Amino acid sequence: MAKTKFMVADCAYCHKPTKMELVGEQQLEGTEEPSPKAWYRCTRCKHSALVDRHVTGKMKNGDAAKIDRTSCTPYSKDLVFKVGQVIYHTEWDDVGRVVAKQKTSDGTQAITVSFEKLGERRLIENLHHGVESEAAQIVSSQV
Repeated sequence: MAKTKFMVADCAYCHKPTKMELVGEQQLEGTEEPSPKAWYRCTRCKHSALVDRHVTGKMKNGDAAKIDRTSCTPYSKDLVFKVGQVIYHTEWDDVGRVVAKQKTSDGTQAITVSFEKLGERRLIENLHHGVESEAAQIVSSQV
């Protein structure tokens, strides 16, 4: 099977679906197999990124890979998610894949999810009920 030098994916820098050019790849240690990650460059903004070829979310022809709703975990702000995990947001009726995790400035944890309909959105995760009541008390004391 021939390798392609290009793929269509969302650029992490310019946030647009674009043609990505393969600029470098590595081999797994001790084997002839290529690594599952490779360096791709956006043909639009020229930004390079290390991309996991198996979790790209786009196929070679540019069609988005459909996520099966039955395999998704329903989103809840109390749960903890992993990068690559697929979730279903019941209020927005949309499915997406967790692409990044962050810690916010107030110490809570957040995930960035790439949804099929809505695009990328940041959601809160692992929020304890004690934190919610503390935040409500702070807001009520300021009013």
